[in-house]
Amino acid sequence: MASKTEICNLALSHLGVSKEIANVDTEQSQESKACRRFYDIAREAVLKDFNWPFATKFASLNLIEEDPNEEWLFSYRYPNDCLFARRILSGFREDTELTMIQYKIGQDTQGQLFYSDKENAELEYTSDITDVDRFSSDFKIALSYRLAHYIAPRITAGDPFALADKCFQKYMIEIKPSKQTIPPPKPKRQTKKYIAEVYEYAKNQSKWEAAREWCADRGYEFKVITENELGIK
Repeated sequence: MASKTEICNLALSHLGVSKEIANVDTEQSQESKACRRFYDIAREAVLKDFNWPFATKFASLNLIEEDPNEEWLFSYRYPNDCLFARRILSGFREDTELTMIQYKIGQDTQGQLFYSDKENAELEYTSDITDVDRFSSDFKIALSYRLAHYIAPRITAGDPFALADKCFQKYMIEIKPSKQTIPPPKPKRQTKKYIAEVYEYAKNQSKWEAAREWCADRGYEFKVITENELGIK
């Protein structure tokens, strides 16, 4: 299993640094100090960017007050381990603009709050996972590229070869089977397999569109790569 130190060494390798860190928490090398400074920043950013299954949680929110102000009917306590709120459950597995429950994040003297008109609100959110053993393999790779993006200027003396941008572009590449990038052929009779393929195709299209918009706003390019581009038969 990859450790925090191994993820940091992956990040260094993306930058062409052959020197490896023995223990990122204790070593005093320039590479280790840079990784320590940016590791949690990168980890939280990657967790927020995508709805990772290993970090997804559902929770019934604790009611704080009814009619807390003139705009909302209820206020709820923000879960302690919530890093990024995804949605308040509406009763639909896939929300649209019509079914999405509106909410606003605020705070009181005790901490952060959710304001919503939804009674007995339940939240889907990304939890703040720090245990490397719980990270999925694709998350570890994504984290190593995001970390490399952050540490590149410090490690490469100002990043003269734009390695930070190259690492971030690789971070925004998604690899999928080619069959998931095209609409599934409609059979004579609808089957569970066909319904599942339609759902997977629609989910991917929605996710990729959001990723393209996110990248475009920041001047990056989002790519989807299949086994055809990788030369895998």
